[in-house]
Amino acid sequence: MSDTGRPEPQRLAKRLAAQLPCSRSDAENYIAGGWVRVDGRVVEEPMERVSDHQTVVLDPKAKLEPLESMTLIWHKPATRVLPDEPLLPDALAAKWFTHANRFKGDRSGVRPLKAHLHKLLPVAPLGTKASGLMVFTQNPGVARKMTDDAAQLEHEWLAEVAADPDLEDDARREAVLRSLGKALFFDGWAVPSARASWQSELRLRLAIKGNRPGQVAHLCERAGLQLTALRRLRLGRISLAGLPVGEWRYLLPYERF
Repeated sequence: MSDTGRPEPQRLAKRLAAQLPCSRSDAENYIAGGWVRVDGRVVEEPMERVSDHQTVVLDPKAKLEPLESMTLIWHKPATRVLPDEPLLPDALAAKWFTHANRFKGDRSGVRPLKAHLHKLLPVAPLGTKASGLMVFTQNPGVARKMTDDAAQLEHEWLAEVAADPDLEDDARREAVLRSLGKALFFDGWAVPSARASWQSELRLRLAIKGNRPGQVAHLCERAGLQLTALRRLRLGRISLAGLPVGEWRYLLPYERF
């Protein structure tokens, strides 16, 4: 009881558990699952405090089911900088993965929840200046597989290089492809050869296994090229497939890397 004689606000989970009634654990699951409204507003934080005069309603369609671990696919803009932390901070995830920039072609049918943006692990992260396909996951199985198979996972890149008069010569362009097709040691690691092809005068498409930071730039430098932009198009069997820059989607149940 407060000094004014009014009851102190209580945690939403406690209020819902008493109101239904149900266990505190079930109440927390309902709330985290996005099934509870306070004064008409969906609240997903079990710890939020509510007053007696506020109306708490459980959605009639509510399902009591455990929250699944999610994996998100994102088209990273070249200007977006990843924090130097093992997990993406919740505040940053909420800023990047909004309802507004969710891919309209997302066929997962998943209802977006705040819980899906908690403890997201960046998998095979891109460098600061690179853009393209990025993966964030809560799923330990996905994270473990991506780590265990890292050396065999193929990355497909679109590399843009600086203009060079020598590249107008077909023999020089063929020499570049031969250079990119040779294996090398980089940063103390054996880097497999890249399958490369010219897409335009200054654009190359490369497919290479593994993802050592800086390896594509090093391959280009060895071939006498200056890398100016880099975009990842595919990671394993998952591709951008029309995902616009800055937008995201959920990994579909049948998709595998």
